Amino acid sequence: MDSVDSAAPSPQHGLRVVGVLGGVGSGKSTAARFLAQALAAPHLDADAEVARLFADPALLQQLDARFGGGLLQEDGSLDRAELGRRVFDDASARQALESILHPAVRRALWLGLQQAEAAATGPEPGFAVLDVPLLLENGLSKACDFLVFVEVPDALRAARAGARHGWDEATWRAREAAQAPLTAKRAAADAILDNAGGVEDLRAAVEGLIPRLRALPPRSLRDRWPDPERPPPAAEPNA
Repeated sequence: MDSVDSAAPSPQHGLRVVGVLGGVGSGKSTAARFLAQALAAPHLDADAEVARLFADPALLQQLDARFGGGLLQEDGSLDRAELGRRVFDDASARQALESILHPAVRRALWLGLQQAEAAATGPEPGFAVLDVPLLLENGLSKACDFLVFVEVPDALRAARAGARHGWDEATWRAREAAQAPLTAKRAAADAILDNAGGVEDLRAAVEGLIPRLRALPPRSLRDRWPDPERPPPAAEPNA
């Protein structure tokens, strides 16, 4: 990963950052990809960064030691299903895992915003899309100028998560319980995207949101998130 330089200058025109909220199985990442495509913006994906971290042998050894062994498969890769079984029903274990992963993920997201801002050299401020499962819980929503909540009925989310990950309903509910309540996520959002239909319906809903996003005022990274070693500070809400 590239080094983080929080003292590097930021372009004066800044950036507009859109964050995506939703429950487990709601299609947040699909919505984030559609937003990034429509805005010609980088899609900053926390899950992709976690996957990169899980490919680091040194970190895997750290995890295996921390959680009592038995997490590594014969080829040295992580048994993610076993890790999930150990942490999602145990709040202290989950917090221990987050204490290892979250600082590195936070730095990677900050660096992505820095690079997006530096690349926004056109006549209009650029965009970035934050796709972070715990966006609200970790305070990273404060780095955003606009929050979108992806809404899907519970039964459909459970079915989609089961089809994608092979989870039963109990596993889905455990993952859901590890996040903030949907009511809190929905209340924090500036817009709601209905994803109970098909992919093209979601794409159309995203496209309908773009004029509103283009009207957002930009902020510099220095103003929105001055220190990558800490969560971003609270900002005044947009009018």
